[in-house]
Amino acid sequence: MQFSRQFTLYLACIFALSLPLGVHAHGPVHESIERLTKSIETYPDSAELYLQRGQFYQMDEDFDHAFSDYNKAKSLHLDNRHVDLQCAKLFLEHNYSESALMYVNKVLAERPKHVDALMTRAAIHTQLMNDDLAVMDFEKAIENIREPRPEHYIAISKATLTADSTNFEDAIEWLKKGEEKIGANIVLGSYAVDLAVLQKDFDKALSMTDVIIVGMKRKEKWLLKKIEILEQAGRFEEAYQTAEQAMEAIRALPRHTRGTRLVTELQAQISLKLIELKQNTPK
Repeated sequence: MQFSRQFTLYLACIFALSLPLGVHAHGPVHESIERLTKSIETYPDSAELYLQRGQFYQMDEDFDHAFSDYNKAKSLHLDNRHVDLQCAKLFLEHNYSESALMYVNKVLAERPKHVDALMTRAAIHTQLMNDDLAVMDFEKAIENIREPRPEHYIAISKATLTADSTNFEDAIEWLKKGEEKIGANIVLGSYAVDLAVLQKDFDKALSMTDVIIVGMKRKEKWLLKKIEILEQAGRFEEAYQTAEQAMEAIRALPRHTRGTRLVTELQAQISLKLIELKQNTPK
């Protein structure tokens, strides 16, 4: 079981923490490249301008121009660690895993606790199918993150399962650690439920779902999720009762809320479930 390329890039995006804030504050990529090119004509010795333009070239998937600008920035004595890390991400995105590893290792040789570099190397290890090494880097990074987000713990949970597709215990444990650090979180809770379902531990999935439902003001979406879990468990009568409960929850909503597209579609899904479940429920 290996990470898909999409998930590897997802990780790279989550942990691209070194991009200057200004990089995302401008217009379309090509306009930004043109703007930076004009600025470089005025300030040809600005390493920061070359770095920023290289990042926009990278966003445009223009490997050659991005790499050229990064090398130029480095020649103008910009912090090598920063440029090397950006080069590692560039090579990662284009599947040049060995080269990416070479660049990120330069950064980690000087700063072994650098979170962004550790996360980047973890993504590189997934491309190289070194899943155990990826998990180790994720763990080191998590230990050094000042303000972790749910995505960090979900990423390492997925990495744990990638290294061992049967290790649900540790995968769920990382989600629990996330809640201990961040507090109760719907994103972590939802993924924990999904893992329990994947493990076919439907009792655990339902127990966690019930806890989430109790804490939710709007319960209809999670009631639908509970219906689907009960269906997978073969508990059709309970699923039918939950579907009726979900319809009652929708009917209790204010009229303007009931009329929204999201609720209308949800109501249609639950109505269909009621029809299907009635056929599977003993009379």
